[in-house]
Parts: sequence; C-alpha cells; structure tokens
Amino acid sequence: MSDDVLVACKLPHGIYLDMGKQRIKLNGIMQSGRVEAPFFMAPLNSVGLTKVPRDFWEAWIKEHQDFEPVKKGLIFASDKKKRLLDEADEKSDVKSGLERLDPSQLPKTLEQVQPGKL
Repeated sequence: MSDDVLVACKLPHGIYLDMGKQRIKLNGIMQSGRVEAPFFMAPLNSVGLTKVPRDFWEAWIKEHQDFEPVKKGLIFASDKKKRLLDEADEKSDVKSGLERLDPSQLPKTLEQVQPGKL
C-alpha cells in the first residue's frame, strides 16, 4: 500500500490544508493544465490533483468531514488516478460558486460596456 493518496480539488485556486504545524497546498482547477483561452475557463470535469501523505489526509479528513467543500464533493481522494478522474466526471455538475462567468452567456439584464465608452 502506498504512503500517499491523490487528492482532487474542484476549487479554482486550490486550498491549504493545515494539521498541527504541517501545511499542504492542494492544487485547484487553475493548476490542472486544462484551462482554455480566451476566457481561461476549464472543462466542468476539471480538478487539480495533489499527492498527499496518507496519514496527513486521513487525519485532516477525519477532523474536517463537515467542511463545506468536502460535504459538497469539491475535495475528494483516492489511491487511483483513474478513479479520481471518473469521480470528477460524475461531479461535473457540482459547482463551487467561484466559477468564471462565460461572457457569451451573461444574463440579458447585463450590458457589456465597450472599452472607452464609459
């Protein structure tokens, strides 16, 4: 059994996990390598992946199981990368509320202001 687990994070810029004096930064969607121009949007099934020591992860998740991003399914882990990516596909509809707005799909009540026309 490996001493590490892979942790997936659907938050845009990741998050720091703290346990005692140890801190680990989880990569977010913006570090997934799947962000696409021109609006720097990632596919809905994108996740940031981070290798985390198993004992750290087990202690952290036990203490933070009621943390909203964990409860919503925005942070999850597995021993297998394929299993994580499959779970990310299943959770492609799960939103953090921090996603970028697609300028081509703005609400009709908003009006885009052209540069220099304020």
